[in-house]
Amino acid sequence: MDLNTRDSALNLLKKFINNGLSNYSSDRNYDYGPQNRTNTSNLSPFIKRRIIHETEVIKECLNYFKYSKIEKFIQEVFWRTYWKGWLEGRPKVWENYKKDIKSLKESHSFGIKKKIYLSAIEGTTGIDCYDFWVKELIDYGYLHNHSRMWMSSIWVHTLNLPWQLGADFFLNNLLDADPASNTLSWRWVTGIHTRGKNYLASEQNINKYTQNRFIKKKNLSKKSVIPNFEDFIFEKKRFTENLEFSKEDILLINSNYLNYSLESIEFCKNFKVCLLENSSNNESNKIVKKFSKKSVEDYLLQLKKKSVHVETFENEKDFLKFLFMNKVKNVYSFYPGIGRQLDILTKLAENNNLKLYFKYDQFDKLCWPYASSGFFKFKKEIPRFIENI
Repeated sequence: MDLNTRDSALNLLKKFINNGLSNYSSDRNYDYGPQNRTNTSNLSPFIKRRIIHETEVIKECLNYFKYSKIEKFIQEVFWRTYWKGWLEGRPKVWENYKKDIKSLKESHSFGIKKKIYLSAIEGTTGIDCYDFWVKELIDYGYLHNHSRMWMSSIWVHTLNLPWQLGADFFLNNLLDADPASNTLSWRWVTGIHTRGKNYLASEQNINKYTQNRFIKKKNLSKKSVIPNFEDFIFEKKRFTENLEFSKEDILLINSNYLNYSLESIEFCKNFKVCLLENSSNNESNKIVKKFSKKSVEDYLLQLKKKSVHVETFENEKDFLKFLFMNKVKNVYSFYPGIGRQLDILTKLAENNNLKLYFKYDQFDKLCWPYASSGFFKFKKEIPRFIENI
């Protein structure tokens, strides 16, 4: 996969439109391995950071094909939007997940639980397809979506490990790690997202869609116990914005929103723009760290070209000193969505008596309110969404 830049994203989109989009519906479920990704767009790491926006991808694809021809791909783009909207209306799901992670890591730090957990994250389970995907994830920062489903199913139903630890493992190693898509997909596989439904990987299904690349599947679980279901009430997101800013206010760049649009860059010009280099998503994978670093560097170059000066700080201490010297009380940022980045920004503001304001993306404001129930209901709105972008 190309390592970032705006041009890389645009080139990938062009390549996919020319070579993979027309057959996406029939080919998308096949995982041919890391050396052959022609049946997927490979755009997810860029979309996650908004280096290329969902609306750009949708519009460009529809410039070449009718909606009816590429409906499945368009739906996949909207799946990510749906997941994010679903979680925005149920923030307690993310809060519960964070609490669980801490206690589960402690309980899996010794004994047989530790042994099984380490085999799962090191790829030494003896299940050849699973072990291959672990190494692929760590080495490439990417997995085909079908393989993510198989891998998470084996983690939960065959290895009997908590889904939260698996979600954490993915979140730390995926280039396109999205807290909403990741958390909710793992919940779905486990059987706690949709009442009465879970996902079980089967040897037959893996063989078919990997073209028999793997042999040792070591008795994959064929049945599972679905955990107790907890319903979460959807609370409509309030897109509260304070656009009465002053010359003392700053805009803090976050790595989840590196949007190259004219509108976004013009908005930056209203502020003293700052970058706090350690305010990332706490990524642990070297590939992911490198990609994120390059993403931000490229964006800073674009801002410079557009005459936007950015103050860069290596640590929080220097950043806070700058805020004090400039009497800054209000900090703005583009809304990153529920997840680690939002947690970091919120904690920074709360610990230092700062008021934190967000600029929301118009596409998110359009779509998220309709993610109150299942995707089937949400996707009925897709034609209307497209008309309004």
